[in-house]
Amino acid sequence: MKWIVVLVALACATPAFASEPQFGRWAVDPQHCAGDAKAGPLVVTASSVSLAAETCTFGKMYKADRGLYIEGRCSTGARHPISLVMKGARLVVTWSGDGPQEMQRCP
Repeated sequence: MKWIVVLVALACATPAFASEPQFGRWAVDPQHCAGDAKAGPLVVTASSVSLAAETCTFGKMYKADRGLYIEGRCSTGARHPISLVMKGARLVVTWSGDGPQEMQRCP
């Protein structure tokens, strides 16, 4: 009985899904973390990624090693390949064949 209580307590303490290290706000330079529409941060959530005025929801996605590889269905009507690969504490982003661009997490 004690075992079951411990398992239930652990299950309640664990979030519904593990957060990927790529989730959050990222920028090449900390001054871009403020949210300027032209050079604002890259924002990654569990279902979308946005950069400047373009937002892409996740179509196909797979995870390999320290990277997320996404088919972005974007607000511009385009479909972009997007890769988000962790390199230490930095995020290496390739968007629609551009890049790669290394970013740091916004405070």
